[in-house]
Amino acid sequence: MFARFQTIRPTPDTDGPEAGRHELTDVLRRHAGYSGAYYLVSGPSALRALVTLWSTEEDARLAPERTRAAFGGGPRPVTVEEDTVYEVVDDEAGTAGDADPDVAAVVVFDGPFSDAARTAADRAHRRRILPALRSLPGTVRLVVLWDRLARSFRVLHLARGPAALDAARDTVEATELGEDEDPALLSPPDRVERWDVAAADLPVARAVRS
Repeated sequence: MFARFQTIRPTPDTDGPEAGRHELTDVLRRHAGYSGAYYLVSGPSALRALVTLWSTEEDARLAPERTRAAFGGGPRPVTVEEDTVYEVVDDEAGTAGDADPDVAAVVVFDGPFSDAARTAADRAHRRRILPALRSLPGTVRLVVLWDRLARSFRVLHLARGPAALDAARDTVEATELGEDEDPALLSPPDRVERWDVAAADLPVARAVRS
């Protein structure tokens, strides 16, 4: 699976965000390989983030072109500030995995990671960090994204209510390094961004659950 992470600012003359989300979701659902989306909002600012999930890297990269064509090829009603395609290297459901999230933490590791540091980070995520966060009350989903060009990570912690996000840092710091983990190869995140989840569209996951 692949993901596209975009941060955007709507232009002042655009329709309300809810109408825009519904229209965009209808278009995305017609794209090949579409596997879902999270619409994120940064507090009171106009900044938005769109995280879309795709079956293949090609589908993820072609999505903007297909969306523009579906809207008639006109100018975008938003300003795109960041647009990155990631490989989804880990995807774990949490204790609230059947619920829709209403908050998200985006943990950013800018890198670039060497091969050894990337291996160490993968090991830490899979053996310590994801299991610890997965067990927190309110955790909905944990998604680890890898950008092979920038050699950087993003980790999405999607949750019900801020309590799970508040507990995340202490929970991770309380985990003990394994005997085969080298602290010199492990880096703290460069930043942790908090977002509200305005909407989630997960047709594939819901079809599996039903």
